[in-house]
Amino acid sequence: MSSSLDGVVLHSHGSRLMGAFFRAQADEPRPTALLLHGIPGVEKNYDLAYALRDAGWNVLTFHYRGCWGSEGEYTLPGIVDDIIVAIDYLSERADVDKRRLAGVGLSLGGWGVVMAAARDERLRAVVSLNPLVDPHTAPLSDTHAADFASMLHGITAAKAQAQWAMLTPLTRVARQLAGRPTLLLTGDADELFPPAHIQPLADAMPFAEWKRIPGASHTFNDHRAVVVHTVIDWLTSVFSSLPLLPKGFTLRAARESDYARVMDVMAEWWGGRDLSHLLPRLFFQHFNDTSFIVEQDGTLVAFLIGFMSQSEPRVAYIHFAGVHPEYRRAGLGRALYERFFEKARARGAREVHCVTAPVNAGSIAFHTKMGFVASEPITDYDGRGGDRVSFKKMI
Repeated sequence: MSSSLDGVVLHSHGSRLMGAFFRAQADEPRPTALLLHGIPGVEKNYDLAYALRDAGWNVLTFHYRGCWGSEGEYTLPGIVDDIIVAIDYLSERADVDKRRLAGVGLSLGGWGVVMAAARDERLRAVVSLNPLVDPHTAPLSDTHAADFASMLHGITAAKAQAQWAMLTPLTRVARQLAGRPTLLLTGDADELFPPAHIQPLADAMPFAEWKRIPGASHTFNDHRAVVVHTVIDWLTSVFSSLPLLPKGFTLRAARESDYARVMDVMAEWWGGRDLSHLLPRLFFQHFNDTSFIVEQDGTLVAFLIGFMSQSEPRVAYIHFAGVHPEYRRAGLGRALYERFFEKARARGAREVHCVTAPVNAGSIAFHTKMGFVASEPITDYDGRGGDRVSFKKMI
């Protein structure tokens, strides 16, 4: 089934709620995100919705009662009831994988997604972006109340302030999310809910992961790409179906500090050949979130360097990979490639490319076993005498 964008109508307390369902390209049920905006909802996070769909996720967005064409009167506490209605709707769709249903909310939607998850365990993971944590430490100003009320139906500025002040602080329900993956993603330059406002929630949620984006504002205006990648990478990791590495091994994203460690093992792992010129530091500086390190008790035993193509957004490229000679039958190479495939799919890639020398029979055999299609040797692919075999794999 091809991807699509379909209008949907939900029903809450006798009112019709306007929404949109971003359907991923797939024939089987897909992981699904319920994407919630704040008040009044000018930032609707559609960039995240489209990126999630490209990553293989369904996404439902909708508007609470009394805003953006939805019927009824707007009430702040009422958005939680509307969120539960949306969860009901998703739970009835055959194309939604109910085991992989996540809620993602911004600002008041970040408050709402935590409150809804506390009431409804069908949300298996929660992402709260710059949430309102406690209305008593962040009261709604006269200016904001007037601005918000002017865009909403059935609520005045005074009512908005009164309802805001009565909202439940998230610290009171935080423990009810224990055992479910939870991400707090916040901007250090949030003018409404600065880090000091978020800290009590982080303290009440020791099980949650708190990621802070330096310089980011309340709606992440200048950091949208960072938000999109962070949310998708986190959700991909949380719902990963990849098998665990053998006991004793750990896999993580590469860091610039890994550059010297990799250089130190190049000659040993490649039988005395000096291939260090193929891996300048820039790969560890600029492509570390799509490159991986495997360690055993802190010792480097395998690595992969890969990246998304800047010229072909649907293509990802594996530039270099290596496994310690003593561990080449431990499944580490396969694990690294599968992790890269997963990350590349999450970034919207549909193909993975790489090359090797025609004389490297081991590499050709490995890539063929991994499902790559090999070309005939290409003469002078990398300059005079630089013949290569090119590999491609659909993911």
